Amino acid sequence: MNHQLITFDSTVLLQANEVDVSALSLKEQLEEIFKLAADTLAKEGLTLDDVILVVVEVSDMKDRPIVNEAQKAVWKPENYPARIILERGGYKAGAGVRIIFTATKEPHVCINTFKGQIPTGPFSRSAVVGNRVYGCGVRGLKPETQKIISDDVKEQARQCLRNLDTNMRSSGSSIQKAYSFSVYLTDLANVDLVLEVFTEFGFDPDEIEITFEKVRALNEYHPVEIACNALL
Repeated sequence: MNHQLITFDSTVLLQANEVDVSALSLKEQLEEIFKLAADTLAKEGLTLDDVILVVVEVSDMKDRPIVNEAQKAVWKPENYPARIILERGGYKAGAGVRIIFTATKEPHVCINTFKGQIPTGPFSRSAVVGNRVYGCGVRGLKPETQKIISDDVKEQARQCLRNLDTNMRSSGSSIQKAYSFSVYLTDLANVDLVLEVFTEFGFDPDEIEITFEKVRALNEYHPVEIACNALL
């Protein structure tokens, strides 16, 4: 059951509408992207407030504050979608950013809490749609200090899973009810180390969906970030 999810890519929207944003500032590019996204959703009878998750790919992580301000101009805090932000690059249509939007036709609730890792941008911890929870990406920050737990990749991955459990519990679920994980790594040589951590938490990589993606950089240039989706 996909809860009538609608997913679309800003790069595809720009190309389909023959919009070249190469001469625009990043702020103006984002404004154009959000306008096209709103038009796309309107065709389905939806608005940007029906977006539950955005995956934002920037060509330079230093542009993250510009993305944050653009999102604040689009959504009120109670409607912030969950978010994953990463640095990749090589986008088409002259854009310096790519956004993958996921929206739903069903009622949903955006969840935020001051427990655990505090979001450092305009996004929610998760979105609850029906009997499913769609979560944001988390890093290995200790809730007590909001600082990275250590330089060790395995310890960061452990803290990521602890933080995800806090997020899922705040949404009425738990990490043990997760059915898929997305792991973002700046170095794929660390895949086996992260898999060892999943095993420590009782997950069998052969029985649960765990995808690994290579990225150029993550927020604050940490080596690993993890997101998950879970059942209520």
